Amino acid sequence: MTLAIIFDSVGAGEWLVLLAVLLVVIGPERLPATARKLASHYAKFRRAAESFKRQLMDMDLEMEREFRKAADEVKKVEAEVKAEMGEGGEQVKVEGGGEGTNGDQPHQES
Repeated sequence: MTLAIIFDSVGAGEWLVLLAVLLVVIGPERLPATARKLASHYAKFRRAAESFKRQLMDMDLEMEREFRKAADEVKKVEAEVKAEMGEGGEQVKVEGGGEGTNGDQPHQES
């Protein structure tokens, strides 16, 4: 968030009223110190927000790296399986003479 959002929504007259109220409430002696304190807190908030944003981006990049690594491993295994099956991609016949419809073993209850 930038200060432009705040400045665009508040007109010059409203700023004058706000400054007058601050002068009355805080007083002219403490106004500069209060403004510095507010600026300091705002800067801390901005640093914390940037740090949080950076951490989220780092986590996102790490997850993307892990995903790409897993996808590469899957592709490698796929290539190995295709190489074992042969270039034609023939069907592998299941041995064992199971009673299932497609060569699967029948389901047995334990």
